[in-house]
Amino acid sequence: MANIKSQIKRNRQNERRRQRNRSVRSEVKTRVKAAVHAADSGAEDQAEA
Repeated sequence: MANIKSQIKRNRQNERRRQRNRSVRSEVKTRVKAAVHAADSGAEDQAEA
């Protein structure tokens, strides 16, 4: 555990950002998989969305 006040704050910020980044990264992967699947199956209109 950090003793320096700014480091404690930075740790809190990093944890919040890490959680947010994980959810965004997961959502992006899901959308990419759906687009690739739609493109492979020939549904080009769904691949754009």
